[in-house]
Amino acid sequence: MLYLIVLGFYVAFIIWTSLRSLRQAETMSDFTTGGHRMGLLLGIGTTTATWVSVASVMGVPGYLYSNGVSAIIGWVAGWFLATSLIPLVAYKIRRPVTPAHTFPEYIHLRFEPFRKVSHLRTIVGAIMFIGYFLFVHLQVVGFGIVFSTITDIDYKYAIFAFLIFLLFTSIGGFWSVAATDALNTTLIVIGVILGGGAVLAATGGWGNIVDTISVTTNPTNIGGEEIPAGSMISPVGTFGLGALFAIFMSNAIGSIVSPHWVTRMLAPKNIKVAILQIMGSIIVLTVIFVPLIIMGLGAKTLIPSLPADQTTDYIIPVIIQEYTPPLVGALTLVALCAAAVSSANSMLLHCATSVYYDVYLNIFPNKKISEKKFNRNLRIGMFTIAVIAVISAITPPWFLAMGFTYVYGGFGAVFFAVVILGLYWKRMNRAGAYVSMLVGLFTYIIAQLFHATNPFLIALIASLAGVLLVVFFTKRAPIEAYEPYFKADISPSTKQTIMNVLKSEKNESDFSEGAEIKKDA
Repeated sequence: MLYLIVLGFYVAFIIWTSLRSLRQAETMSDFTTGGHRMGLLLGIGTTTATWVSVASVMGVPGYLYSNGVSAIIGWVAGWFLATSLIPLVAYKIRRPVTPAHTFPEYIHLRFEPFRKVSHLRTIVGAIMFIGYFLFVHLQVVGFGIVFSTITDIDYKYAIFAFLIFLLFTSIGGFWSVAATDALNTTLIVIGVILGGGAVLAATGGWGNIVDTISVTTNPTNIGGEEIPAGSMISPVGTFGLGALFAIFMSNAIGSIVSPHWVTRMLAPKNIKVAILQIMGSIIVLTVIFVPLIIMGLGAKTLIPSLPADQTTDYIIPVIIQEYTPPLVGALTLVALCAAAVSSANSMLLHCATSVYYDVYLNIFPNKKISEKKFNRNLRIGMFTIAVIAVISAITPPWFLAMGFTYVYGGFGAVFFAVVILGLYWKRMNRAGAYVSMLVGLFTYIIAQLFHATNPFLIALIASLAGVLLVVFFTKRAPIEAYEPYFKADISPSTKQTIMNVLKSEKNESDFSEGAEIKKDA
């Protein structure tokens, strides 16, 4: 009963916060990137909440339970390296006076600024839609596992409750996502600290955890194959060096250039806030991941093997129910729900925006759509995608964390060159963008189909090689394409080019020193 009461308070606060944020989503820019006026504290909250998904709070502890400390290297170290390097993207992507609204729009401005219909933008939007649909799908699965644990409702029905959360946390676009993320981050921090403390107490301390995992051979599932003694304290575990390096690379390099992180860096009110919010989130993430590591490894001490029909994604809900006081358990499980909601609403916004704004409206640029109609259509698209994602999650995949790794690897293979080289190399041009993306995409798919040890690295090398072969034999990028990312004062021709692409939202006053700016969040 206590679990349901805590969950009820969480739902009520989510609804109140989401409805309140509607007042700030007045324009298309507000809906997609918060009008480029997000403040530091809100930025830290939404950045942290987006990082901490079901892959973090359920998938990684699951791999810690089955594979030991090697999961820290593959996932936690990879994500922390990515977070520490994201400021390199933030510094450049937020530099223009008039930033793009979305990642595909950045691609349009950087590589095809004179084209009314950017085919490159359409390709990027389509790839994003597929990737973020998979992300939302995985969040639904994680939510369903936790919600069914709290309510005793069968998983296949519990996942439909997720629609309520997605409906309210997405109705205000970016502002409702950011506002609810601040609450979700607070809940996650409190929940995992309490949960980690309870598990630490139940195991008898960190020393007992280390002693147990050093010698255990208990299989992950009852009736399964025993694990090698000492493998849980081995740096490579049972993965093997090649496989673990592939996981690390996908999570580290792939995350840096993932479209949702590039877009997140467009929302702050200036470069300073963009960089500081990442630095602040690293501190909060450290506070979150230490208890998660304790829970994942401590679970092996408390529950040597899971039932044969349960994946390791269930280990945290199971251990919280069995080994924590009711109030602590309730707060921790609601924190897991918050992790799913905080990532899903952000991914859902990217998913819907990419297909509607960057694919549909890019293909049909002459359609006249008001701000009100744009926001309404985007809300309809988000809810439709959410319904499809929930239905697709009725049969859940195995291992949430690995699902994220596959998508991050794909994003890294496709988008590394257009983001890093696009922001730091003036010579990077349209031909290089097409080649890098298409070669990276198809090489990654082929490498996965042939079960290569490191599909991401193979695809990244092929993509960069393609860029070098093409860029120097094709026409240089025009100054209008790269100037905003290298100079504070841009030429009149560049200003006009940006205005032509963003004409539905921007006008000449955006470039004037006296332009009116909304109050910062």
